[in-house]
Amino acid sequence: MANSKPFSLFLGEHRNGALHDELSDKLQELVAAVATEEKGGTITLKISVKPANAGNGALTVTDEIKVTAPKVTKSGSIFFVSPENNLIREDPRQHRLDLREVSISGSVRDIA
Repeated sequence: MANSKPFSLFLGEHRNGALHDELSDKLQELVAAVATEEKGGTITLKISVKPANAGNGALTVTDEIKVTAPKVTKSGSIFFVSPENNLIREDPRQHRLDLREVSISGSVRDIA
């Protein structure tokens, strides 16, 4: 429609601009989550319009914002199965190395 009021003006007027501010904040939060998780997300805005009172021409406008952020990826842990079928952190098939700390005594010399 040629003489339609821009939707962006409605966003700034509805709830005295609170809808616009809330959408801006939600978008920033969603962008941060998508950048962190490297998965997509969505924002859905639902606008409901109903007659306020029968016959007077007034309308009640309400909104609902739904954000679907990407799920946080949890890191896993690597375990091995013991002969008793328990989860353990060290591979039971791997031989243990008898490592020990070695201290260096004496002074450091320049090698020329």
